[in-house]
Amino acid sequence: MRRHLGDSRRFTVGPMPIEEFIDCFLPPMPPGRLSEILSSRRAFKMVPSAAPTPAEIYGPLLEALSKSTKHKSRAPGLVFANASARSENPHEPGYMKPHICCYTASNADLVAQSPIPSRADLGYAELFIEVKPDAYLDFFVDPPYDATAEELASHEFVAQHEPYRTQQRVVRSFGQHIMYAAEILARQHRTFVFSITMAGSAARLCRWDRSGLIVSRSFDIREHPDFLCEFLARFACASNSQRGHDETVEMATSEEETLFLETITKHVQAQLGVEGDALAKAVSEHYEPGHVMAMHVHAVDMENPQCAGSTERFLVSRPVTVPLYVYGKCTRGYWATQAATGRVVFLKDTWRLPGDQEGTVLSELNAAGVRNVPTVLAYGDVYVKAPPAQKKLTLSCVQHTKTDHYCRKPWACPVLNKKVAVSTHIHYRLVVGEVGYGLERLRGTQELLGSTYDVFHAMRDASDKAKRIHRDISVRNIVLIQEVDGAPRKGYLIDWETSDHVDEQGHAFDRVQTGTWKFMSMKILENPERGHTLQDDMESLLYVILYCSLLYLPHNIHDPADLHTFIYEFFDYFSCAAGRLHGGDAKLVNAGDRTWIQRVKFTSENITDWLNMAMDYHFPPRHLRREWWDRWSNPDYLDTFWGAFMERRDLEKDDAVQNKVKKPIQRIRTIEDSRVPFIPPTRANVDNDATLRLAQESHPARVVPHKRPLGATISPPLRRSERLRAQLRSSKPTRTVASRPRPTLAGNYQQEYSDGPSKRTRIC
Repeated sequence: MRRHLGDSRRFTVGPMPIEEFIDCFLPPMPPGRLSEILSSRRAFKMVPSAAPTPAEIYGPLLEALSKSTKHKSRAPGLVFANASARSENPHEPGYMKPHICCYTASNADLVAQSPIPSRADLGYAELFIEVKPDAYLDFFVDPPYDATAEELASHEFVAQHEPYRTQQRVVRSFGQHIMYAAEILARQHRTFVFSITMAGSAARLCRWDRSGLIVSRSFDIREHPDFLCEFLARFACASNSQRGHDETVEMATSEEETLFLETITKHVQAQLGVEGDALAKAVSEHYEPGHVMAMHVHAVDMENPQCAGSTERFLVSRPVTVPLYVYGKCTRGYWATQAATGRVVFLKDTWRLPGDQEGTVLSELNAAGVRNVPTVLAYGDVYVKAPPAQKKLTLSCVQHTKTDHYCRKPWACPVLNKKVAVSTHIHYRLVVGEVGYGLERLRGTQELLGSTYDVFHAMRDASDKAKRIHRDISVRNIVLIQEVDGAPRKGYLIDWETSDHVDEQGHAFDRVQTGTWKFMSMKILENPERGHTLQDDMESLLYVILYCSLLYLPHNIHDPADLHTFIYEFFDYFSCAAGRLHGGDAKLVNAGDRTWIQRVKFTSENITDWLNMAMDYHFPPRHLRREWWDRWSNPDYLDTFWGAFMERRDLEKDDAVQNKVKKPIQRIRTIEDSRVPFIPPTRANVDNDATLRLAQESHPARVVPHKRPLGATISPPLRRSERLRAQLRSSKPTRTVASRPRPTLAGNYQQEYSDGPSKRTRIC
């Protein structure tokens, strides 16, 4: 939850004016459907403005949302349900569900028929609503309606609460809201998702995509019910893609599902050599009955990547990698079947940054003859509508994020005293021919050293033949492939999206710290500005072998807690100084005197001998430093030693084990959950402040009619919770910190997606 919350703070843009939010993200109401919509007048009069518990808010709210007549409803075709009631432990993280979920009518029946412990609620949700009992518990705080540009630029959008227990309650609540959005984006094929966060009767509309979160201004649904009613009515009348669904993914036919099951079963059998129950279990990792989808890949022309190629159809079911967060590349990986040929392939579905495409990089490596890298079959951005073959490709109709379009709007306030800057992400798919299992499924010492030696060849070939280094050597980026029956599985180096070309001295042009923290070299951990080299990747590969040896080979550290301590101190430990992460202390100590590696006694003498020699090459002992000064800088030495070692040693084939590692005991502080009634601060503590009274006087209450002219501006008075937050902010000085610019799409692409207001049809 902490990571979710930290990411959200950095990528949150708001507060967006509510009318602009609705106009920019939803289509206008079709005039012919206005007769299907209930009037918004006094729609939420029974929803209390505040209550001790959320249930006292979302109960009347659910009743109001579900109100209908024979021909009219709030959101035609949609059903609202209490999802929080469908949980065995509705107040425990991991079991919690949103207070209210919105479904299509057909999907609502499927959810009702599913077991209560299942997460089908989030697998079928169109949007969700999460409720806090009081406006004081709002995670955000809006600036005054008449704030100047300078005031907006210095206004802190994230609220601070007192006392500490209240702040923790607010943080926990919004962190759970973020996790619901992350789970919906993980369980469904989506480009974005909407949600509504309630604090008492005050609501905010939210839009989540892979770049960030856009939050609307707060509005009171009792005083201004037309905002929420219009949003829901326009949402109900929107198409699937306008609600955030990816329409390039559709249900496979029954014949295609049969083809998928047959081809995946054969491939699993060829890779693992198992039968019976073991085979069925292995197949279930990739196949769920009744949930096979057809995914379209809009491939570029391999000979002319600037033009569109064919659109191919691939069958997928269960992903082998799933994003557990909202923002970033959020990669899904699938064992897939090419519908036209029945070939089993690997399909990568991700959200790339503008710049080099991984498919282009792999094509370059394949053409250069680099060994042990995937063979690219198809790649391209995901388009809303498939471009015709041979048409010159543009980004005008590609699926991309929109949060980045709004972070420079005048109303966008700082978060944590920093101006929010987010990157554009483009939906992208890549298909490669090699399909196998991760390095964590190794069978023994022979396969560990053999597969990583294959990866070493890939690294050297890429450096020598294509002048490119990988920069993210890690366990997850090595795949084991069974190419010949009975032979050891080969290792393939995958995920080249963070790779970079090198200059004449062998340094990567990009000097940003890149890689997986566990396996970064000592130099990259401390001085990334010196530039990534092949030698840094070689050091990362050394740490990958040590890490896998500790987890999957027998040794003398039998206590799970001791093994966890070793792994944490050597691979994971970091400190923060001057706003920068530092690490690698244990790696440096071990390089000098082998203090850490000497603590481990592996059962296999082979892995012990290999690790000792490789570490001596990397950082020679004192008595050998003058003679071996170039043992690491010249990869020929390690290549010669490694090759001879594999030929001369009788390496263990089936000595792999699953060493237990005790998970760290998290320090849990008592945080009030929604079962604890919330008692807000007394009104006297707020209203007696002279400064806040002046703020009140500058925003006098005004009567707003339910039916108002199009485009009429509304400036409701400050609520008590807003005045209290203003008091808290006034006691804390703010500072402005410059943020590093992020890549965005330029030129016609941004002009193509300008955010001009659409014609509004009010629902009254």
